[in-house]
Amino acid sequence: MKKAMQQIFMISLLLLAWYMTTHRPSEEQFYAWLEEEYQIDCKEKVSCTRKAEENSVYTLIETGSTIKKGYLLFNTVGKVYEDQNGDRFTIKAIGVFGDYFTIIDDSSPHS
Repeated sequence: MKKAMQQIFMISLLLLAWYMTTHRPSEEQFYAWLEEEYQIDCKEKVSCTRKAEENSVYTLIETGSTIKKGYLLFNTVGKVYEDQNGDRFTIKAIGVFGDYFTIIDDSSPHS
């Protein structure tokens, strides 16, 4: 019985690792997540816009970027943005199971 449980556990781990490897989200999915989660639209990838209020939009410049795709089971993405007032903020996320999740949200006072 114990040996059978160990085999089931190992097979489950292998299936989970296979699923995580095949469902790592892409950079395009990150930008879609960023727009949905933080209302930051980066169509041009360098100059972005962010909704501050209902009808207010301001421009952001991406001043730093880190994308780590080398991990087998997940991705990490870090972005540093600066607005026209010089306020900087950082968003770091981990991409796993086909979606992104916030690790660090150091938002500016505008949010």
